[in-house]
Amino acid sequence: MVKCSVFTDTIRQFYRTTTLHGFKYLCSDFFIDRVCWMVCCCASACCAGVLCAVLWQRFAAVPALITLQELRTDQQLLDLSIIAACPSAGSIAQLFEQNLVTDAEIRRRLPSILSLVLRRKPLADSQVTLLDRALSVNNLTLTEALFRLVPACGTLIRTCRWLTVTLPCADIFKKEMTHWGVCCVMRPNQIQMANIVTSQLQRTRRLLIAMQLSNKTHLDGCKIFTKYPREELMEPTSLTPGYNYFGYLSFVSTLDNKVLKDRCIYSELYTKSNCMIQCVEKNCGCSDPLQLNDINNTSALPTCNVTNMNCLRTHKENLSCSCLPSCSKVTTDFSLEFSRINSIANSFESIYTGLNESLTIVFNLHIMTGYSKKFVVNPTEIWITLLSSLGGVFNMFLGVGLFSALEFLFLIFVKLPQAIRKSTEMAKPRDITRQNV
Repeated sequence: MVKCSVFTDTIRQFYRTTTLHGFKYLCSDFFIDRVCWMVCCCASACCAGVLCAVLWQRFAAVPALITLQELRTDQQLLDLSIIAACPSAGSIAQLFEQNLVTDAEIRRRLPSILSLVLRRKPLADSQVTLLDRALSVNNLTLTEALFRLVPACGTLIRTCRWLTVTLPCADIFKKEMTHWGVCCVMRPNQIQMANIVTSQLQRTRRLLIAMQLSNKTHLDGCKIFTKYPREELMEPTSLTPGYNYFGYLSFVSTLDNKVLKDRCIYSELYTKSNCMIQCVEKNCGCSDPLQLNDINNTSALPTCNVTNMNCLRTHKENLSCSCLPSCSKVTTDFSLEFSRINSIANSFESIYTGLNESLTIVFNLHIMTGYSKKFVVNPTEIWITLLSSLGGVFNMFLGVGLFSALEFLFLIFVKLPQAIRKSTEMAKPRDITRQNV
């Protein structure tokens, strides 16, 4: 009984002296006062709970402020897309016939088979058998055959002009494996040029190229694609010989979206499409030979042969992979205009020199950096703002502040232990008295 009375007195004393709103009236001598203040305290606690729930829901929704970043004043942050030119499947089939051992059936069916392979489509069993036979006869893998058949970039792309300077095409285009086969790939960020030249074009980067194979091998179309870092995989654009093409490329980039890292992946080279490819590769037990060199693939899987590569294309749509989107996203806007090439012999443009107008593809790409946008996502709610908001709510409705918290801690760690010691000391003399009696 003594211990309970000491505890009760200590808690009552805390109620009388605390800075919490209304709590001291809970120990009033009048019953009506105690009931009224109990109702007020419960109502205040309910209001505080509702506001805290609203604040937490807002914090969990990750509110953020999207700010536009100026590109022209910060050239170091300006990433240019890679630009790739790929011969069509018909051109590769023609090169296959001219340079490798083939028979009548292979020559007849190879263009359609290569078209499916280079468009990342599944093959029928008979097509897999025929392509595997064509490669086995020549003792080549698909990767080796593509690298051998695709001509050197200086042969495929005859004339190149980057910005305002005509450059050797072999210096700026390199043969690389891509998702769409072996292509001539240009990486503008790796081209070293004088600052005087680059500073003249602040809003536009211009690439002008003319593509033509030898007169013996007709360029049966060409595919062009561009890819920014963190951009999802997009289908290439087909070009037809005998035409001038004018492309206009701009992008919208959303960067440093770290506030959503529980709902997305923040990595420099990560994209959801690459994650899906790696998931399918793991399921099939081999890696896709058709992929860009800059993909961060750390798996040690062997390269797929033709049969296993068909497994990649078959399971692509049916496999469920837990791939989150990328936190940093890039979307592009690519528009294309074209016109027929006429009377290039009378043209003063040096890009047409020595070209056959019926076999040539002229591609003029304008990278519209001045019309591109780069956004940075900044969170408006972080843990510090959440704690300050919760502190304001508790202070408004319950009077809970820093001193109130110190008072409560003082009660738990100082006052109550003192009350326990006092009750123990008061109980010992009574036990001694009872023993003497």
